[in-house]
Amino acid sequence: MATYTKDQLTQYFRRIIYSPQYGKLPTDPLHFLTELQMYHMAAVPFESLSLHYSKYRIISIEPEDLFQKIVQNGRGGYCMEVNTFFGTVLWSLGFFVIGVGGRVKSPVLGYKGWDHMVNLVTINNKRYLVDVGFGADGPLQPVLLEDNHTIRLIGPAQARLQYKSLEEHTDPSQRVWVYSTQETKDALWTDRYSFVEIEFFPADFGVINLRMSTTPQSFFVQSVMCIRTQLNLEKNGITSVVILFKDTVKKRFRIVSESGVESSQTELLAEFKTEDDRVKALDKYFGIVLRPEEQRAIRGLASELR
Repeated sequence: MATYTKDQLTQYFRRIIYSPQYGKLPTDPLHFLTELQMYHMAAVPFESLSLHYSKYRIISIEPEDLFQKIVQNGRGGYCMEVNTFFGTVLWSLGFFVIGVGGRVKSPVLGYKGWDHMVNLVTINNKRYLVDVGFGADGPLQPVLLEDNHTIRLIGPAQARLQYKSLEEHTDPSQRVWVYSTQETKDALWTDRYSFVEIEFFPADFGVINLRMSTTPQSFFVQSVMCIRTQLNLEKNGITSVVILFKDTVKKRFRIVSESGVESSQTELLAEFKTEDDRVKALDKYFGIVLRPEEQRAIRGLASELR
């Protein structure tokens, strides 16, 4: 598996504003992984900009290309990019990690073909789901691969892993891991995606990446989006997420009432009608500055704001 050099890791830690003691894994690797994921997601956005603000709209998932894009150019990427990159970082730090394929569940069409990637990290003979590329509803920390294991998200929302069969399975004995979320304690659970524990090779992800970056039906091809969490060091965790989707920027955050009741709230930060407004919003809320030639590249696409 590809690795990054010590100098490249130093540049990466500077990019995410994190100062670890590395060279060998610390005595508590799970805490280190949890903290690293938290800082990474607060610095590296989940975004589809290269499919809209790029002359050639080609997505590379080669580790060196990803290092240049994410670390040196200050950008992010969609699931295949950020999870490939983060998996390479973890491997370079000494973690045992494999990349596996997933299927995102559509509210209308259900599960389709392979269209997602996650990392599985083994620590002390236990496996954890590590996914930095699923946007606002993705896990904010490593998730133990244990049936019905739950974690906290933002506010009262939580996520869960279940090991079960899918309605789409012809063979009812088949089992996959299903990641689902629940907005409030009394709300229904929503299945978000499923994944397997079979290691996928770079060539496998290459096929998925080509499909997700070129087919007109792809969510990423259709939509301009950029999502980044916000880190509150005083509260020792991620407390909000900023979401640019098409023509709006919203912030989802946790609030606690005087009586101690916890809830989440969504605030509209900006709404825009022109490309100039959206380009300014990318700079203001995500620190992403598009070059003039990148700004021109979206002209004529269905995703352009007119």
